Amino acid sequence: MSDNTMGINPWTRIWTNPRETIRKIVDFNPKFRFIVLSFLHGLPILFYMAQDLSLGDTYSSAGIILVSVILATLIGMLSITIGSALFLWTGKWIGGQGTYYPIRAASSWSNVPNIVVILGWLALIFYFKNQVFLAGFQKAEFTGNALALYAVVILVQLAMSIWSLVILVKGLAEVQGFSAWKGLLNVLIPFVMLMILAWILGQVATFFLQ
Repeated sequence: MSDNTMGINPWTRIWTNPRETIRKIVDFNPKFRFIVLSFLHGLPILFYMAQDLSLGDTYSSAGIILVSVILATLIGMLSITIGSALFLWTGKWIGGQGTYYPIRAASSWSNVPNIVVILGWLALIFYFKNQVFLAGFQKAEFTGNALALYAVVILVQLAMSIWSLVILVKGLAEVQGFSAWKGLLNVLIPFVMLMILAWILGQVATFFLQ
């Protein structure tokens, strides 16, 4: 099935016209390219997890990449599924009219900028090898070419994260029948809820471990 079947190329159009693109995707098939987009969502998650766990101390970068590629789609699907359910549930509190699959489509397609994020990860892995997957990597003192590469990748990845948020907010606004500001609120409510839950669980864990 061609990605131009719906009359546009969603991979390029989503960057500049997210509301129109999501509407065309939803009207065509809200499940369109869900597996591919799940992979794009899941792979950076696993790379960050590998870094936080300092897996580079134990495993080669090639091994970490291989396992991450194998698991990325499953992890991405689980994350998008849970996130979309939260957007659906909390969106109803503020008058959202969307149903599950259109909301999942908006959430899924916000991961298109992750293509650039993944390329940034690969550039860092190629240059720094296993060092990328160490918990202290982001605090390391770089100089020369290493500093330049690291700075460029981090800035580009930050820009992509912001643009992903813009696409998500506008996509949710479209499928929920919201303004962009309400779309942002639809994103913030679950985020705040999860932060509060994480804080409570941390306090409980600290209490029982003392």
